[in-house]
Amino acid sequence: MSLLRALIFLLPVAAAFGGPLEVIPHSTSSSGQFIVYSNDPKARSLAVVHAEDQKREFLELLRTTDNWKLPIILNLDATPPLVRRPPPWQIRIYEGDDRQNKVQLDIFDRALLDSPDLQTLLLSTLVLEYNYRNTPVKAGRPFQEPPTWFVQGLAQRIRSQDQGLPASLYASLLSTGEPPRLNDFLDSRLDRMDSTLLAIYQAQAAAFIDAILSLPDGRAGLRSYLSAPRKSPPSLDEIIACLPSLGKKSEELSRKWVLSMARSSAADRVDLLTARDTGDELDRILNVKALPDPKHPEVAAMSGPYALPTIARSRNGRFILSQTQEDLLKLSLRAHPLYKSLVDEYLRITRELVQKPKRHEEKAISTAEDVRAGLRRQSDEIRDYMDWVQATKIQTNNDDLQKAVQSVDDLANPPPRTDEISRYLDTVAARNE
Repeated sequence: MSLLRALIFLLPVAAAFGGPLEVIPHSTSSSGQFIVYSNDPKARSLAVVHAEDQKREFLELLRTTDNWKLPIILNLDATPPLVRRPPPWQIRIYEGDDRQNKVQLDIFDRALLDSPDLQTLLLSTLVLEYNYRNTPVKAGRPFQEPPTWFVQGLAQRIRSQDQGLPASLYASLLSTGEPPRLNDFLDSRLDRMDSTLLAIYQAQAAAFIDAILSLPDGRAGLRSYLSAPRKSPPSLDEIIACLPSLGKKSEELSRKWVLSMARSSAADRVDLLTARDTGDELDRILNVKALPDPKHPEVAAMSGPYALPTIARSRNGRFILSQTQEDLLKLSLRAHPLYKSLVDEYLRITRELVQKPKRHEEKAISTAEDVRAGLRRQSDEIRDYMDWVQATKIQTNNDDLQKAVQSVDDLANPPPRTDEISRYLDTVAARNE
């Protein structure tokens, strides 16, 4: 086989393994740690900037300097593996020709470049590099993935800088009657979560980082914990061992975690809505409609609270009611006291229908609608009365009140006394005696 034919044969083979090739253009980030391979110059430029942004947030959280040791390779044009269902991405550690370990992120699906998942992947490579700075990995040997709770929690904290805290999620976690368990949270697996469960997990993870940072040795403990690879699922004992201020008391860390979620759940409760605004918002949320369904076209024509059970049983019912449930949670945080119980009742109904679409809630909806109509009528009557009072308010003079005010003024400024003792005291005061 000639040399040219051998090169033609090897190029696609190397690309199939996702390895960066010298023939592919690449860009290096400002810190020199990220090397991005892609034929798209715009994608390379955006990737290096985005990667450095995530790195800055990571270093800021740990309050540490940029002493990276392992380069991170980002291959944006990687060829997916020849399997039936190729993954959209892959992260691995490999040993380079210089016997130095490298972290590599292969992107098989270019749609990830415009997805929020890219942020999580970049943070995963950063944490993985931090885990293995002082722990070499031989070629072909397995490695431990970075702690999921830390990666997801950090990503949520970064997003909250622009989007605000997911207060409704924290509120829903604490409104179940029984506080969440820290061990259950650490044992969670992302591959078994839908989008709703993932959002809840991310909120819990951000609160867990906040709980650790509230400790006097929190940041130092995080640096210690992340300085070595950790097994999955994570061990609570290993985390506590890096936080001496806890005195090996897991219940103290669990308490701080729940308190962190409680504080976050009240983050956007500062302004309560008026009764009328609450009613208007509730009207908007409950005007829910089903998505078109070719098999059941009549369902798409239904809307409003009485349609909730039918929508729950439709093809897209779970998605629609999950969105309705989220909107009701947000409204519950700011609802006027007159409407608070009603909003919570609709929240209960939608939650039940999401979990059990065949559940009969028609009677509960009918009762809630009667209450809603009564509140709307009462709210309108109160508003009309207040408008009438404002319009007919007459300015009148009250003689008794004016006499009382005059008496107070007289006591504060009494007239001068003219008796002999008073005149003598005035004379002494004038002489400064």
